[in-house]
Amino acid sequence: MFDFKIGRLALICGLVATTDALAQPSIAASDQDSADPVVGLVLSGGGARGGAHVGVLRALEELGVSIDVIAGTSIGAIIGGFYASGLSVDEIEEIVNTIDWDSAFLEDTPRQLRSFRRKRDDDLFLVDQKPGLNNGEFELPLGVVQGQVIDLILAERTLHVSRIDDFDELPIPFRAVAADIATGDTVILDSGSLSKALRASMSVPAVIAPVDIDGRLLVDGGIAMNLPVQVAEEMGADIVIAVDISAPMLTRDELTSVLSITGQLTNILTRRGSLEQIERLGDNDLLIVPEFGEEFGSAGFNRIGETVTLGYEAAMTHADALGAFASATPLAERATARADLPIIEFIRLQNNSGVSNVLIERHLRNIQLGQPLDVDVIEDAVSRIYGSQIYQNVRYAVVYDGDRAGLELQLDERAWGPNYLQLGLDFSASGDESVTFGLSTSYLRQRVNSMNGEWRATATVGDEPGLLADWYQLFGRDGQYFFAPAFRMESEVVNVFDNGNRLAELQLRKTSLEVAAGRNIGNWGEARAGIRRSSSNVKLELGDPAVVPDKDFEATELFARFSVDTVDSLPFPRDGTIAHLEWRGSRPSDLGAQADFDQVSIAAAYAKTWGRYTLLTRLRYDATVDGVAPVSGFARLGGFLDLSGYNRNELTGQNAARVGAVFYRQINNLTILPAYAGVSLEYGNVWENRRDISSRGGILGGSIWVGVDTPVGPVYASYGRSEDDVGAFYLFLGRIF
Repeated sequence: MFDFKIGRLALICGLVATTDALAQPSIAASDQDSADPVVGLVLSGGGARGGAHVGVLRALEELGVSIDVIAGTSIGAIIGGFYASGLSVDEIEEIVNTIDWDSAFLEDTPRQLRSFRRKRDDDLFLVDQKPGLNNGEFELPLGVVQGQVIDLILAERTLHVSRIDDFDELPIPFRAVAADIATGDTVILDSGSLSKALRASMSVPAVIAPVDIDGRLLVDGGIAMNLPVQVAEEMGADIVIAVDISAPMLTRDELTSVLSITGQLTNILTRRGSLEQIERLGDNDLLIVPEFGEEFGSAGFNRIGETVTLGYEAAMTHADALGAFASATPLAERATARADLPIIEFIRLQNNSGVSNVLIERHLRNIQLGQPLDVDVIEDAVSRIYGSQIYQNVRYAVVYDGDRAGLELQLDERAWGPNYLQLGLDFSASGDESVTFGLSTSYLRQRVNSMNGEWRATATVGDEPGLLADWYQLFGRDGQYFFAPAFRMESEVVNVFDNGNRLAELQLRKTSLEVAAGRNIGNWGEARAGIRRSSSNVKLELGDPAVVPDKDFEATELFARFSVDTVDSLPFPRDGTIAHLEWRGSRPSDLGAQADFDQVSIAAAYAKTWGRYTLLTRLRYDATVDGVAPVSGFARLGGFLDLSGYNRNELTGQNAARVGAVFYRQINNLTILPAYAGVSLEYGNVWENRRDISSRGGILGGSIWVGVDTPVGPVYASYGRSEDDVGAFYLFLGRIF
């Protein structure tokens, strides 16, 4: 705690009577109607420790301290910017406690809001990250996270000052500190879009993509000036109240891993700059340093709300000194009235891509012109546009044409696209003998034309090699219809069992050409129909040749499929539904096929979560409703969650039915590597004749399992057992739900 000179305190106490000047603070003391000192608040960066800034603000208000100017860096800029814009401490604390910070920093947009086409990427067992492959060179984004969710949060919370361009005209004059990543220079942001300035100030290099402002690529100001005392002084502050929440340097004994060494590099960058700024503080200034336990790291945003109290307590230890700044003007009188949400009269697009506006405008239909701005509708539209994964960022702002208010959407195409490369890894081991391994490479070319035609080629090597090449072309007035031809070469290992004993291992190879057309239903569903021509071959790899069915088979099928996908995650669903209903029909006389049959497939799963607990109910029904299907069309059951205890695809037949439920719990607090443990129960069987399907002919199975969602895909380990004392251990890398 800094000591205050008695004469200075007397001067301050004698000059607090002038209230008009305090109600409209200037950034220069000489411009005020009295000689009252200008009190500046400086808030440092510190990541998840930033809730402490809210506690300090609450203490200042309780003590009657009036803040005239604010300067902040990173999370300090966000909290300080919110307060400077006129938000109350209660409102800011509610924001801190209700935002899903981990999701905001680690996910660009919820999966439910992706386009249906992009959701299907998850079916290919590929790593989510898509580096660019353009002109023969690999290209990576400028940040792991593009900050789309953060952009929406900041835009919403600063809408009430969207018409203010000069930060001196905010209820409290404000500065955000960022850094130019190209030069390392400190950049003081004093005008423009407040939300964009806050976003730039907290863009952690390599983690969150930088922001381009006036041609400068800006990142987190912590690497240049983490505690901007100098900025507050340049704004005219006579008295500085500085709050430092930066992480302390680690000791020699604490440097025990590569993670701690990496963290220390960040500490060095921010701490040295903070110490230089602390040295600028004079005898009449005040430094508040909240005390954080080891459990409050800069990255643990799930506990940010708990740090509010720590900031409050730290400020209150300086209550006597802060009382010297108490204002004679009630704080309620100093509040600035909020403007009503504007009436939206027009929408303007800044489409910085080669994609037609038609594909964008169909997402804007729910925005009603002539009505007050509806933030939820706008954010939903923006998220759906972003869910196409064409754009690096989709930002919106309220703009004015004279007295008419409108919305302006800025769409910036991905700098590392439109060609992408993805890798995938798939491994499964069930029982003692059923083991498969596959390595996949996929090339995606988006935006082939203005209607976002795209093609993908995916090759897999391993036990089940394959090749997929498909074209996907949107068409129609609003781009909701699509045309989708595809070519596939696929191979599947089929084990033939008898009472748990493997009789043979077969390699089922299939080549097919498919032409389909359909319609997207929002981003949650799809209906498609088409024709598929295929050629199948069965080869004996191991075992008894007597169990090998017809080796060659030609098929031509008509098909129709309706699909729904609203789940939040395929590796470990916690909310939503995924389902499909498909009919397939083969007609020898009309289509040149070797068999005459009709099949129906139904598969559905529904997830519901309560806190850490999730219940996933599952249904599957495959039936040959007419004729006899070839081996390539057999229904298969067996394996983890598909009658656990049996080997993978151990049970085969013309018909199959299975119901089941999976109950699991998240067992850690990690966002990057969430882990789960659960149990499952399944009941079902296969039948040769559909009329034999009966609840009395089913087999009961169940499992216990653990799983981790890793950057290269989910990993599961399980033990399953069926009612007839068949048991198996399972290990999977790749999605199973």
